[in-house]
Amino acid sequence: MSGLMKFLASFVIFATICFFGLKWYVNSEVDKELTRTVAETPGLALSYADLSVDITNHAVILEGVDALFPSGQHLQADSVRISAFDRDNPIPHYATISAKGLTIPATPQNFGQWSGYIKSLGIEALSGAGALDYTFDPETGILELKELSMDDPKLGTLSLIGALDNINLAGFRPEQSFALGIRTAVLRFRNREFMELVGSDWSRKTGMSEAVTMNHINAELDGLAAYAETRGNEPARELMLGLKRFLNDPGTLTLSANPAESVPVLYFFMGRDLFENLDLLNIHVETGPADGI
Repeated sequence: MSGLMKFLASFVIFATICFFGLKWYVNSEVDKELTRTVAETPGLALSYADLSVDITNHAVILEGVDALFPSGQHLQADSVRISAFDRDNPIPHYATISAKGLTIPATPQNFGQWSGYIKSLGIEALSGAGALDYTFDPETGILELKELSMDDPKLGTLSLIGALDNINLAGFRPEQSFALGIRTAVLRFRNREFMELVGSDWSRKTGMSEAVTMNHINAELDGLAAYAETRGNEPARELMLGLKRFLNDPGTLTLSANPAESVPVLYFFMGRDLFENLDLLNIHVETGPADGI
């Protein structure tokens, strides 16, 4: 073997050792930092089977994750990818996280008052893929939600984007939520089997066939749309007719709020009815086939 070939072979071996050595060191340090962060957060419990660092894409990947949050929310995932996370503030000012093989049990801690209804449909847990991506600007008090999504292969896909203002994450207290302002919001839902479960539940509760039950709902929505029209409330009228289209052909549903200016959450508790709130938020609705999202 020539001197050049020996040098190249030695260099390749050296580079390989350095690469895997660096990767081991980075993984070890990230593992220590993550363990420290969890230990310093009251009420947070996190376990995982494996941790790796994608140096090229600046991401941490956790495998076999089981997480219990201070709020009591509990979830599990086959893998979680953390691309960005704020470690400098008790309530992170930014995070970009995605998960595969996600399981979220239908408990009050996870879904609040909706947990009972979800379980009554025979759904013990949502499962599939999920993502969270947001940033908070302490200078403006605006939180931009770039993505909050859940894709259950059986039930459907739900995603939310938008922006809130008048937020102070430093020493945040629940009562401060009334001061939040809604700047924009877009909620998208793609149905798979979820609306079939809901339709069967409505029919069971009314004691009528699904067709008769749907006729009653259609008549109710037509009446609400007509009432909204008499009040010159186009957003409310549009919503009622959009819901009617979706319920009769459950494919995709997109609700968007585009108010002229930020709407404080407190407004919804000041005696306004549903129609006034819909007009205030400037709600728009779009429906389409199931492959529309």
